[in-house]
Amino acid sequence: MIARGAGEPEPAVQTPLVADRLISIREIRQLFGLGRTAAYELTHRPGFPTPVRISSRCYRWWATEVTAFAASLGEQAQTSGTSSSRRKMAHRTPSPRDVPALRITGKVRLARSQRKTS
Repeated sequence: MIARGAGEPEPAVQTPLVADRLISIREIRQLFGLGRTAAYELTHRPGFPTPVRISSRCYRWWATEVTAFAASLGEQAQTSGTSSSRRKMAHRTPSPRDVPALRITGKVRLARSQRKTS
């Protein structure tokens, strides 16, 4: 510990410098608790920060922009009140009347049969 003289002012409390860094899709998955496909779908949502292209197959995102996006999602959920109703709906088993009838639309073709080779 450094001894200070009587006339020297005490230094202000220093907060650690938060240096912005680039994060990968793995860290985005951990932050949001998502699987790989859902995380990539999240990165393509409107409002999600623009990625930084590192190479032809490598993208990163600025950590501060992603955390700001996550905070805005949290604020939207609180103001709309959908988070609590979604939790309630997740535990409810739908009745047969709630589930719409499934219909096949568009062209349907038969599956190919497997040929046995001799």
